[in-house]
Amino acid sequence: MTDVYVAETGKCSSAEQYLLDEIVKTLITKISGPDRASVSTTLSRLHSLPNTLAHTLATDLDIQVAGPIIRNYRSLPEQTLVDIARAGSQDHLRAIAGRNQITPPVTDVVVTRGDAAVVGVLAANNSARFSTSGMRTLIEKAEKDLDLQALVVDRADITLDTIQKLVPVISKELASRLRTKASYIDASLLSEHLGEWMEDRQANIGRLELQLNDIRAGKTELNQVARELIENKRLLDVTTVMAAMIDLDRFHAFNILTRGEPQAILLLMKSIELQWPVVDRFLKLRRAKMPYDYYEEAVTRDTYDGMDVATAQRVIRFMKVRRSVGGAG
Repeated sequence: MTDVYVAETGKCSSAEQYLLDEIVKTLITKISGPDRASVSTTLSRLHSLPNTLAHTLATDLDIQVAGPIIRNYRSLPEQTLVDIARAGSQDHLRAIAGRNQITPPVTDVVVTRGDAAVVGVLAANNSARFSTSGMRTLIEKAEKDLDLQALVVDRADITLDTIQKLVPVISKELASRLRTKASYIDASLLSEHLGEWMEDRQANIGRLELQLNDIRAGKTELNQVARELIENKRLLDVTTVMAAMIDLDRFHAFNILTRGEPQAILLLMKSIELQWPVVDRFLKLRRAKMPYDYYEEAVTRDTYDGMDVATAQRVIRFMKVRRSVGGAG
């Protein structure tokens, strides 16, 4: 019945669509367990669902049912997400934190109620937008969490105001580390440390540019550069290199490579002809670095080797065209 609903939605008259909606809403109350979760997964791919049906599935206590709708259904109303964030479990909050787009009213609740894992997912999600108070709460939670500090610092939307708020947080952590080595900590050392950190970031960017130039000039191989970056756990840098190879916005590429479904990731990597050992290492780094990557399907070498390079490149070109004209991407 769900398959019929998906196939017919958009083809019916308004009266027929109304009846079809009513049938599905009635049937959804009569199933449970894996069947209900399967229906939710299928329906989450639609562009439009009756609000009551979407709300029923998204607020289900079983995260296997609620998760697909929360994560993937783009038309879920903001107020529904706020309500789920206020009353849902940590699993529900984690699903919200991994959505492709999250507005400040939603992030305000998630960052306040979420545990460390949830807040880590939210901070790593560059599609999540924060209000001033939400960002303040995020920074407060990062005060004693080094991993969270790194995620906040690496956000694309970081502002001067955010940096000013982060400096005292980083300073306290640094002072705690150095206290065992010296009885007195000069405040100027903290500023010096921050300056060194900024210089190191700039040096990384400079080295990356040189590596990209060498790849384009044929002086070094993409696979070699990617392998070295992965071995050094530089997730953002390796995705930046891949994005440059296909002339794709690096933050969009980062979202695909770290939050996308395995098929999309493999297509992008196949299009630039990365070797399987590099792909395998990247997927392992992705799982280690990105806490929301808990739904990844098993990926095998046979799956990757079976992909056609030319086909993968056509898919990527099509995706770039859609983005250039304002498509979903």
